[in-house]
Amino acid sequence: KASNRLQPRPAMPVDDGDAAAAGAFADPFTSAFRQPDVIEKLASFPGVQKHMADPGFMEQIEKLRALASSPLAACGDIMKMAEVSQQIARAGHKDPRIMQALLALQGQNLVVEETDLKKAEDFGDMKRREPVQLEHLRLVKDIKSADEAKAKGNEYFKSGDSAAALAHYEKGVELLRQEAEVSAVLLATLLSNSAMCYLKLKWPDRAKKSASQAIAVVRQAEDESFDQSKLFYRRAMACEQLKEMALAVDDMARALQQAKTSGLPLAEQHRLKNEVERLKKLKASYEGATDKKQKERENEKQAEVQRLQGAQLEAKAKAAASEAPAPSGDYLKEQDFTYWTRKRISEAVVGVTYKCQGGGTIEVTELQEQSKVQAAITTKRGTRALYYEMDLHCGWKAKVKEGEMTGLIRVYNIAHDTTFELGGDENTSYIYSLGWDHRVMGPWAETVHTEAAELFDLLAAKVVEVLAELRKK
Repeated sequence: KASNRLQPRPAMPVDDGDAAAAGAFADPFTSAFRQPDVIEKLASFPGVQKHMADPGFMEQIEKLRALASSPLAACGDIMKMAEVSQQIARAGHKDPRIMQALLALQGQNLVVEETDLKKAEDFGDMKRREPVQLEHLRLVKDIKSADEAKAKGNEYFKSGDSAAALAHYEKGVELLRQEAEVSAVLLATLLSNSAMCYLKLKWPDRAKKSASQAIAVVRQAEDESFDQSKLFYRRAMACEQLKEMALAVDDMARALQQAKTSGLPLAEQHRLKNEVERLKKLKASYEGATDKKQKERENEKQAEVQRLQGAQLEAKAKAAASEAPAPSGDYLKEQDFTYWTRKRISEAVVGVTYKCQGGGTIEVTELQEQSKVQAAITTKRGTRALYYEMDLHCGWKAKVKEGEMTGLIRVYNIAHDTTFELGGDENTSYIYSLGWDHRVMGPWAETVHTEAAELFDLLAAKVVEVLAELRKK
């Protein structure tokens, strides 16, 4: 009689040594992540499911899945298989959410508190979570109109829940963009409110982007009745958090001008005027501190060279007194790499291009003559030390369908004791300022000079590449 039941296959001979090794190293974490339905299983655990709307968490899960399914994980080599297991375990020790997922797959329940997650974020052990999480997305699931999203978002904002408010404002923007005819006023308001939420949540780069989008919407609609003072004010506050002081002062001045144009109460105009003055003082202090830091680095380099030269002279004097051979030339050596570095920086930055969101490009066209580049490698007793300082002035040109525009981006505070960190401390991070042709007017020009700030990241990355080459010299 025919049967569809699977018949058992004959047992295959297994080497005793391999079987013992495999049995001794049965890693449940690696095995669990190798299962094809691991995502579905993780989603079935409420404690883990709430993290699954976060891109950073899912990126980690996918990396662990790839690692568990890699040839090394089942190569039969105990040491290599153990290394895979240790990598998965280390990921869990760094990120409490990953540890919760690992234990959930083994049938264990680990409670992860918000304080655990904040601690891991603060230490840099896990990528910063998105401001809108699954719990917030569930709140907006049944929202049907942009007006409803705005109203409920306002309620959450007044209650102090900025993340829930942001989820509603972004849902409203999403719904509006699905409509054939969009209310420019409502769209600009939702984007402006999103910017405020991002400021509260300490995401200044996104706050700046949302405020810029709101400004672009109003200008494209040519609605002169809309009060734009809040838009420029919020973008100014975002620029302040990003340490873009020149842009912050410019936007706050525009906010004041808009307040006057819209006829806002004198008290509000006075408040904005005070904000302009505050930012001007902060900008001056900021630039003064930067100049002071640069002078300190210059003095530090000169002092180090003098110390090394003094040590060399002292060594020669002692050698002459004892009639001993002079020290080797390798004892102290300083090589000037300024010419090479400037040439490579110019080659690296010219041609750097940012693709605009609405089409078109912004391209770096030149490294201007006033740029300052200094680099030297000092060797003392076989120990090498790299010293460098850069203040780069780069010209750029934007080409979009509405027209063309030129400008300047200055990237400075680049030195051996600073690093590239967006929004980092001004004493230890690269800084940039942006200039453009103010004679070019229109909404598209506003969008271009906002997007030109994206050149900072691209230029900083090129500087890091050149420095990596220099360190190999």
